[in-house]
Amino acid sequence: MGKGGYEMIKANMIASRKNQVLGHRRLGTLFVFFCIVFGAGWAESQEPFQWSVTPYIWASDTKVDLTLRDESLGGGEISFKDLLDTLDSAFMINVEGGRGQWSVFGDLTYLETSDTNERTLLVIDTNSKQTVFDTGVAYWPSGAGSSLSLIGGLRYSGFDDRYTFITENLPVSKRRNSNDYYDVLLGVRYRFDLSERWSLLTHADFSFGDSEGTFLLRANFAYTVGKRQQNRILFGYQYKQAEFKDGDLTSDFSYQGPMAGFNFRW
Repeated sequence: MGKGGYEMIKANMIASRKNQVLGHRRLGTLFVFFCIVFGAGWAESQEPFQWSVTPYIWASDTKVDLTLRDESLGGGEISFKDLLDTLDSAFMINVEGGRGQWSVFGDLTYLETSDTNERTLLVIDTNSKQTVFDTGVAYWPSGAGSSLSLIGGLRYSGFDDRYTFITENLPVSKRRNSNDYYDVLLGVRYRFDLSERWSLLTHADFSFGDSEGTFLLRANFAYTVGKRQQNRILFGYQYKQAEFKDGDLTSDFSYQGPMAGFNFRW
């Protein structure tokens, strides 16, 4: 690859990074906007401000179907076990805080994987990063602590794939494909109280915008622990469908699997 080719790749990487930074700033600005809009409602409420922090793990299997100009290219499946073999790092956490009938929330999922594919006279090193960040507000129509809540906000989905091609007697070649998608997020949550300590937490949402649409369903059993019964052990199942378009290529993902977490509340 000549000097001009490397300069082009460098320029594309810089432009992609700038777009990512601008996208994160836009998302952060909108989150601050939500806080300001509903801050007045919190100030009027006489109830104490409450926080909820939930680190969790989602052991999902992944299936993807690819379509190019309405023609199927097939697809593949990645089990959670296969994902662990290539996993470099992962982070999943949900944070929510509010007062009275309103709260703001943020949910972050980050995955980084790497893999090496050796072929005849060619070695391909792949590094992939996937980030999903949901943020917005939740509203309890029947009052704080009631079973039903409605959510609205934004969903950011980011993909950053880097490829290194190594061949004998030829310079190393690198490629990068990075895409950011910003969606409007709408959903509903409902809590079924089963006993004094047990409850079933259900969640359904969908998003639309830059993506071709995403859809998520989740159900978790919650067991209350602690001296004041303020914390909860969570375990359940989650399913997500997401479709993204990159030029003429459409990727249809489905994720499903068990999940578990611990909910701190104060």
